[in-house]
Amino acid sequence: MTRIAKRCMLVTGASSGIGYATASFFVNQGWVVYGLSRSGKVPAGVKPLVADVTNGLLVQEVLAAVFATTGRLDVVVNAAGIGGASSVENIPFVEAKKIFDTNVYGTLAVMQASLPYLRQGQHTTFIAISSIAGVVGVPFHGIYSASKFAVEGLIESLRLELHGTGVTAVSVCPGDTATPIIGNQYRAKPTDLPEVYQTNYEKAERAMRESVDEGIAPLRIVETIDRIIKKSSPNPRYYVGGFIQQLAPMAKRLLPRKWFETIMKAYYGVS
Repeated sequence: MTRIAKRCMLVTGASSGIGYATASFFVNQGWVVYGLSRSGKVPAGVKPLVADVTNGLLVQEVLAAVFATTGRLDVVVNAAGIGGASSVENIPFVEAKKIFDTNVYGTLAVMQASLPYLRQGQHTTFIAISSIAGVVGVPFHGIYSASKFAVEGLIESLRLELHGTGVTAVSVCPGDTATPIIGNQYRAKPTDLPEVYQTNYEKAERAMRESVDEGIAPLRIVETIDRIIKKSSPNPRYYVGGFIQQLAPMAKRLLPRKWFETIMKAYYGVS
């Protein structure tokens, strides 16, 4: 096995959104970039890997093949993820399971497959693309929020476990980002929900769509990833988003619960 000279990165979810932008940016910076996705669609210059992160055994096989070729793995950016909109009470269990399978167990699968190779390098990094919704619950996106809360727990625990190994684990928590994510996920119709939820659901979904349409560019997240990689001791978590969204986690910590919930209900139009 020959160890390549260039730094090597694996990006999951590389077919669209944040993953696509990340893979494109770093391959243009001269990195060897492998992009993993179900479709195999990746930016020009990125080496495609076809796999679903929910298939842990296949992810392990793919990572082993990459390391056999490169002899190194410096950074993993796990950007694969899905969402969904419904009330917690009414989301079909099969849809909730898909979200957890991808966002939680998929993240775990990529961690377990990549960490043995990251440990063989020096100052390597595992970055999970999480969400501000992983520290602040969002109405009618409860399953998505819960899955990202779980990712935050994985990263916090993993950082402690990796002490002394040379590997750092970090989460990046974007706010609403201008990507196709809304169009590629399960979204309940208002009439799928009991009448008691319908008006608030429609208002919250309208606020969410407008926020995503006006959201930050994926490049903002990529620039944060670039800064993290260059740090010798990055923080556990980085928030990226509009001013109000970045304030939300701090407001949750500092404000009385009643005040914070009032602000959240007003933001999403829940009355």
